[in-house]
This record gives sequence, structure tokens and C-alpha cells, in this order.
Amino acid sequence: MYAYISGILKEVDSQQVIVEANGIGYRIFVPGLILQRLPSRGSKVKLYTYLHLREDCQYLYGFLSVEEKEFFEKLITVSGVGPKAAMGMLSALSVNRLALAILSGDRKALCTAPGIGKKTAERIILELKDKIEKDKISLPDTALSSSNRWTNERMEALEALQVLGYGAAEAENALSGLEENDASTLIRLALKNLDNRGR
Repeated sequence: MYAYISGILKEVDSQQVIVEANGIGYRIFVPGLILQRLPSRGSKVKLYTYLHLREDCQYLYGFLSVEEKEFFEKLITVSGVGPKAAMGMLSALSVNRLALAILSGDRKALCTAPGIGKKTAERIILELKDKIEKDKISLPDTALSSSNRWTNERMEALEALQVLGYGAAEAENALSGLEENDASTLIRLALKNLDNRGR
């Protein structure tokens, strides 16, 4: 019904926001990781929305990108995964990390999301593995072809470097050859590699 809602961000809560558009305030549930990326209150915001209808109520779920919305829609097609569980997954892990976990069969990573147990994680992997378009994942190709190498900690380090402004390929090169398993150590050593290469 609603492809997206564009308006002024009026209120921000731990799980939801209110966006005012044309004099109407829309209450929209938003994943935690997206909440962190929203502009300040009073700013203009555009959220791609999914309307979930139930007999007793209607819920709007919002995302900053079409890709995030589409991934949410994929997750709720899995038996036993409703909107609440899907939102929990997108609050715990970014779309890239979720996609990589599914493609590589990383059940442990999926289970870090609230309410996702071993059996549900296995079902998600089984049902979505062939539905994820690898070319839409903004990760190095080697991350998809070398799942053992790209652990959860290494993915965290890669994303942290990208947040700092480094390109995916540049960040991957900085992490190559590092064997540490701790994300913070990987980030520190990768930054050192980047600094040395910049000289």
C-alpha cells in the first residue's frame, strides 16, 4: 500500500519513529541499526515501508534503503519468522552480514539475533540461500567465495573500515594476511597496514 513515506522526523523511540507527512503522523517500526543512521529530529527523512496487516491492527515497518526492505520481506517468507523476528535480525546484523551468514551457512551468526534459535537459523539458511543475489551485496567477491576466512569478527572489522571511509577492496586488502580473531585487533592492525601503505 505504501512504497515509502517521506516527511519530517518528529519522534524517535528505541524501536519506532513518527514521521509527519502532509499533516499525518505515521508510527513506523525501525530496526535498531537503522535507528542509529537516522537524521536528527526535525530533519527530513524517507523510509521505504512495509505494511503488515493483522485482524486487530496494522503495523508499518520502515527502512532507509530498498535493499533493507527487500531483505526484510525475504526473511518473513521463512516459516516461523515473523516481522518481529525479522526486525530483531536486522537490529543485530546488517544486511551484508546477514546475507553472508546465510550464504556461508553461518548458523552461529544468525543465532546472535534475539529469538532466533538453532532450528530457525537452519531453516533461514535452507530457504534463503538460493534467493540471495550475490551481486547486490556490497562485499568483496572473496567474502562470498571464502566463507571460512570471512568470520563474523572479520566482517565486523571490514564494515568498521568501510564506515571510516575506506573502500571495500581497500579494506579487504588491509585485512588480508591477518590471522587474529578479535575484531578490535583486526581493525587496529588493518589501520596500521593502511597507514603504512599511504606513506
